[in-house]
Amino acid sequence: MGCLESKDCLILGIDCSTRYTAVGYAKGDRVIGEMALDIGRYQSSLLPGLVEKLLSFVGFTLTDIDAVATTIGPGYFTGVRVGLSYAMTLAFGLEVPVIPILSLKALACDFLFVKNVVVIPVIWARGHEYYASAFESNGNDFIEIIEPKVIDEKELHSMINDISKRRSEQIFVIGDDVVRFRAKPEGACLVPNSTRGSNVAKLGFRFRSEAKCPSKIRALYLREPYS
Repeated sequence: MGCLESKDCLILGIDCSTRYTAVGYAKGDRVIGEMALDIGRYQSSLLPGLVEKLLSFVGFTLTDIDAVATTIGPGYFTGVRVGLSYAMTLAFGLEVPVIPILSLKALACDFLFVKNVVVIPVIWARGHEYYASAFESNGNDFIEIIEPKVIDEKELHSMINDISKRRSEQIFVIGDDVVRFRAKPEGACLVPNSTRGSNVAKLGFRFRSEAKCPSKIRALYLREPYS
């Protein structure tokens, strides 16, 4: 844990909770490289190579990594499992800690330093259901106003409408899966963005005090894969 006190610690960020496989590196809170690919069923076999290829490109080796930040869910069940399993295995091998990051918070991270907004990140769950939460950004941090849940599209629209009536902030619904909506929700702007691996790494640095031994990391699925 001592190395994480340095502002130049190297953190690997991994997110596989959406259809994209996102990898990124940060030295402290400075981004030094990232990539995101839609590799589908090849995620588990290609992820290790992507991590090492990007690391080589930015001029480091695996042994330079001080911590692994990884999303723990909710999100695509197989992706969460693949990303978390690889992150824990790598951390065990390197003898470094894992920093667990909520997938929805990583998805909303681009709005972290935007004042007076409410951000609703969404990840497709199945059918017309989504994993969603809501955060208020004060320009420096997120304040969770709705905890992560599974919600169908109709309920999601009602939630957005209720927030817009009660609050004056601009509302953004963010996630690559917003393109699946059957109707545009009223009172909100849709932002079809995917999670960036560098954001996971930066959040890892921000929450480095929450770093844990890999064996203590648990996934957040919110429900069983076929319930």
